[in-house]
Amino acid sequence: MKHIEVQQNYRAYDVTNFKIETLKLQSESLKNNPLRDPYTRYNPLLIPNTAGPWPVVFVLGGFSGNAPFYFNAKFNEQNTIQGIDQAFTRGEAPEALYVFVDALSTWGGSQFINSTAVGNYEDYIVRELVPAIKAHYLVEANPQHWCVMGGSSGGYGALHLASKYPDVFGYAAAIAPDSFFEASITHDLYQALPVWEKYGQSGLRLIEELRNGKLTKFKNWHSLLNAFGMSACYSPKGEHGDFHYPLDPKTGEKIPEVWNEWLKKDPLHFLKERTENLKKLSGLYLDVGIKDNFNLQYGCRQITALLNTAKIPHDYVEFDGNHFDIGERRPEVWKWLSSMWR
Repeated sequence: MKHIEVQQNYRAYDVTNFKIETLKLQSESLKNNPLRDPYTRYNPLLIPNTAGPWPVVFVLGGFSGNAPFYFNAKFNEQNTIQGIDQAFTRGEAPEALYVFVDALSTWGGSQFINSTAVGNYEDYIVRELVPAIKAHYLVEANPQHWCVMGGSSGGYGALHLASKYPDVFGYAAAIAPDSFFEASITHDLYQALPVWEKYGQSGLRLIEELRNGKLTKFKNWHSLLNAFGMSACYSPKGEHGDFHYPLDPKTGEKIPEVWNEWLKKDPLHFLKERTENLKKLSGLYLDVGIKDNFNLQYGCRQITALLNTAKIPHDYVEFDGNHFDIGERRPEVWKWLSSMWR
């Protein structure tokens, strides 16, 4: 049957300028993680058809998503992969190796940081995935040719990783990054507070309720997932998956010692602490909608203000849209990065 062929990597569409491979990595950093999530990770790659060495773009997914999902075919519209391919044809996306980082957890994400309640996702990316890309592909070694980008939680991860590891990522692009926790997540924390009390103020019990499907039966299940997942990332308790919650279930007041742990992980705090690292970056792009559903425009405005105060060059864009327009903003990142690397 001549019309049938076996392809190296399944895909539901064709791309013109890249080939697709998957880098399978057994992560020592994620082995024995407290959620018992898989430590074998599958990171799809877009590899230019041209000869290297290539720049590198790490793409981070949003909360309750995962960057490898960007390869899924969409009905009546192009997906992220097709968008990159067509943008490259138009000269509006860089000729680079794109790494779609597999970092999904039981709670829906990891914020791309280390947490004793979720796992060491920061170490997995910086200590394992980055060296694996350098070892197996002909890529540029200089951080000036490495970018980390993402939207929402992925944008948070981009800001965190680039500001902490400027010797790895010389560029960062963040679309509507999680920030200004006081405005962006407080609503979900209060939405989840009665459930936190109902299940005995136990992160371990909530994990089981999530796995058996009970949490997702709540109408506001995404708010619950966001509140409990962020608690696991920002205020872990011990090393077995439990966590502290930042609100008192009786009074609704913030618990100072827990909330302070959250604030240390807010970009409004850690970016101020890392201004010298930020000055080492070759480029920084920040983008947010003026109608963001999680009020992230206010955090982004504070971030650009602190960057200006510290005299850190960056590009800042506000668009007329909301949080769920992030996918439509990625082409703006490709354009920006393409102009930076010309």
